[in-house]
Amino acid sequence: MDKNHLIFRITRLVRAIESTSGLDELDISARAILNFIGEAEAEGRSLNVSDVVKGPGFGTAPTVYTRLSELEKAGWIKAVPDPRDGRAKRVLLTPLAKRTYARMSADARKLFTTKEA
Repeated sequence: MDKNHLIFRITRLVRAIESTSGLDELDISARAILNFIGEAEAEGRSLNVSDVVKGPGFGTAPTVYTRLSELEKAGWIKAVPDPRDGRAKRVLLTPLAKRTYARMSADARKLFTTKEA
């Protein structure tokens, strides 16, 4: 399978999972914030709300706070008190988000395994 074909298959796979999981109901900004939080967790880093607000081009602070609130209400993230700083809140993926990303990863691995076979 050539690389271009693989990219299109991965894109279709991601869109299908987004559709069945409800990720497709989020706007692009909310998805970017969710991915930012997920990448940090995957790397073993924790993020506070302020880290997300200062993140890479997510918009103004009020916009980011609104997106975080929407993600929390939709069940994708949860905000919990930071044990190191009582004034701050950490943002974490919920089990729903972790299952969705795990499914995407597993399905993508299958595509790569198929490619190598």
